[in-house]
Amino acid sequence: MGNQKRSIPVPVGSFEGDVTTWALPEGAIARLGRGSEPAMAFSPDGQSLVIGTCTGLWLYDLTTLSPVALWETEHSYTESVAFSPNGKWIAASFSGNLVKILDVQNGTCLARVKSDTSLQSVTFSHDNRYVAANVFDYEGTSIVEVWHTETGKPYAKFTADDERTENYRPISFSPDTRLIASTCMAANSDDAGSIIVWDMKSREQIACLSGHTRWVTALCFSPCGQFLTSGGEDGKVYVWDVNTWQQVKCYTDYGRVYSIIPSYSPNGMLRAAIVHYDETGPAAISVRDLESNEQLYNDLVWGNTIRFAYIGTSIGNWGNNVLFTNGSQLAHECRHEFINVWTLDNPIKRQFTHSPIAWPKTIVFSQDGKTLAAEHFQEGVVLWDIESKHSRPAVQVESAGKNQFVYKTDSGKLHVASIKNDTVTLWEADGDGIPLIEGIGREYWSASPALAPSGTLFAYAGEDGTVKVLDVQNEEILHEFTHHLEPSDDDEGDYVDKLEFSQDGKLLVSRSRSHNVRLWDMELGEEIKPLPGDEIKGVRFCRCGRSHAYLDKKGKQYWDITQREYCEDVTCLCDPTWSEIEKRLSIPPEFERFEGPDAYSLCGQYVALGTSHKDLKSKPIDLWEVSSGKHHVTFRGPTDDLEDIAFSPNNKLLASSCYDGTILLWDLTPYL
Repeated sequence: MGNQKRSIPVPVGSFEGDVTTWALPEGAIARLGRGSEPAMAFSPDGQSLVIGTCTGLWLYDLTTLSPVALWETEHSYTESVAFSPNGKWIAASFSGNLVKILDVQNGTCLARVKSDTSLQSVTFSHDNRYVAANVFDYEGTSIVEVWHTETGKPYAKFTADDERTENYRPISFSPDTRLIASTCMAANSDDAGSIIVWDMKSREQIACLSGHTRWVTALCFSPCGQFLTSGGEDGKVYVWDVNTWQQVKCYTDYGRVYSIIPSYSPNGMLRAAIVHYDETGPAAISVRDLESNEQLYNDLVWGNTIRFAYIGTSIGNWGNNVLFTNGSQLAHECRHEFINVWTLDNPIKRQFTHSPIAWPKTIVFSQDGKTLAAEHFQEGVVLWDIESKHSRPAVQVESAGKNQFVYKTDSGKLHVASIKNDTVTLWEADGDGIPLIEGIGREYWSASPALAPSGTLFAYAGEDGTVKVLDVQNEEILHEFTHHLEPSDDDEGDYVDKLEFSQDGKLLVSRSRSHNVRLWDMELGEEIKPLPGDEIKGVRFCRCGRSHAYLDKKGKQYWDITQREYCEDVTCLCDPTWSEIEKRLSIPPEFERFEGPDAYSLCGQYVALGTSHKDLKSKPIDLWEVSSGKHHVTFRGPTDDLEDIAFSPNNKLLASSCYDGTILLWDLTPYL
């Protein structure tokens, strides 16, 4: 495909210049990152790739490996995308039970379909007349809906007989559009998958095919229309005769795999993309000719463990995605940072940045405000250069692993802790790559390590509840505590899920999954009596360092750090309740506080609050002056949930991280 003449022109009115400035909400000056959870589709000529993320639809020109357009940014999540065979349209399913058909030339909406239930995998018929999507029915029924492409009017609704739905199911039309096939879980198993085939004209189910012992992850008809082929989590590919619905071939013995995605070339060659895995090392993706077993492509992808969900011939979730079409076009995410593209007639792998793909949890500015550090969920810490809008890893040592956490000390230095296998390591961000300290016995990822604000103490927990506190400078263990874990009947069990130092570093709090909280004295090396309360869920030290706030069934409670006792009547001004904020800041009644982030400026004069507005779909950020209660501005942010907010040291910028995988930079100079 690499040498083909482009049959789809570059879209009219496509964006130019700095991609970080495309389609921004009012008040924002840049978007860092291009969105999480990518769903991908090749254009028929192989010259374009559409990537649907939580920020919208990115259209890439594969001759330049650059984005040329960004559409549909008002939606919070893209479930699935597909190009029409004639290359004129893109179908996309979005959260909110919506499917849209877009004109490739300008991104305008040709037709839209709204459903009462979630619409997921989308695909076009080979004659371009129909678009289909599977419906996630919470009652467990497998349903596929079909509409007329150019009008969005319903054509048919197909319901499986006595079968149960999966979360994600591939759909495939036969080449003559006579048949449509989808998948569901077998009626007698929560693991095995079945294939359902309906007749488009009679609307009747004509076949239910069983054989896979795990979920079916891909379906495709042969170009001649005589065969239906399926690939599954069980690492097997089955070929079914369309006339008899008998299994005629089975391809297997590909080792340990997450999934296998079969696809026919236009001349009928059957190939498959195979997603391998190894619990002790990186996963790999290969492409094989199934008849000859010749390996055509092989590449490593990051991670000891990869979780996949399945969307048509594209599979992916939690930042991992594989697309294989036409028996010759492969695109897959690599290391949560890049998209790799390979085609049979252009066997040199091409790679472009579409990162970071995982969502940013914690963000913090460097002391000089020139760099923004972002901690990504179960991923690496990324440093963004504010001026150039370019990113780089905070720890450029591959052995550090990708499960990382960011800290800023009182001196303004940025540090990163990483966990790989059973080793936890503390690094200086953007440093020389030499660990400051290492510890072992950390065998799970649920609780992040903790660094004292002074940067002198470092704590982490083992799976048995052992909490170790280390002196960073001397690289030695100062204290070792045992956090009692409660017996549990579920598979996860109990474990320490939170560690946090007080502002002065004299106290350490540890909390377990069972809401059991312990306070540890760093000077005496012993436990302080347990916090009072029942099922303590939220735990935090106040910014002033005078008290410790926690939440139980009675609401917010305070523990006086100096007196080491519970205080019923204390109201900490730096950690107010929402009612106190409403009263002090005179917040209008149309604004509602939710479980969102907040941030105080370094000078303490301003507070930024994540709020919700009854009349807005977006998640606003409101900026207030603390002393006077003056409201400065409302930034109408993205539609997805906010994760964190941070002021730059000079109060010229506000940064907000979002579950959609991006960070927005807001200009504060007109308001402060």
